[in-house]
Amino acid sequence: MSTDRLSLYWLYFVIMSICAIVCAFLAISKLKIVKWEFFYPKQQKWAQKHERKLNIIVKKFFLLISIIYCLIGTLPSCLDLPYVLTANYKEVQGVIVKKNGMLIYLENGRNYKVGKVDWCETGDSVQLVYLPFTRYATITNIVEIE
Repeated sequence: MSTDRLSLYWLYFVIMSICAIVCAFLAISKLKIVKWEFFYPKQQKWAQKHERKLNIIVKKFFLLISIIYCLIGTLPSCLDLPYVLTANYKEVQGVIVKKNGMLIYLENGRNYKVGKVDWCETGDSVQLVYLPFTRYATITNIVEIE
């Protein structure tokens, strides 16, 4: 896998981990996230009355976001970590398609993001390596169809 794709993997892993940690911290901390002083003057009386409930709702939201970040971002990255560290990527040969401006490899109903490649077009038969959980892929070469 190219170094550009690997750096994207690590960037993705670090950003998702940091976001999950920050959201979890905000969810379990005793910090007041919503304060009545932040509201407009006409809304301050209402906000002062409901400040505790608003903080509970916001903290539950941050907890939900933290769980989503862990499930969608951090967990797949951790599962792909052995593949990245040993450079033992999955290899496959197939045809790529274009979807929303990005080249995608389809396998058994799962999309693998190839990215924007100028030298490859839709319908080309390619050989690529990919990470199975985060679904990042890199084209290694174009295969000639006989």
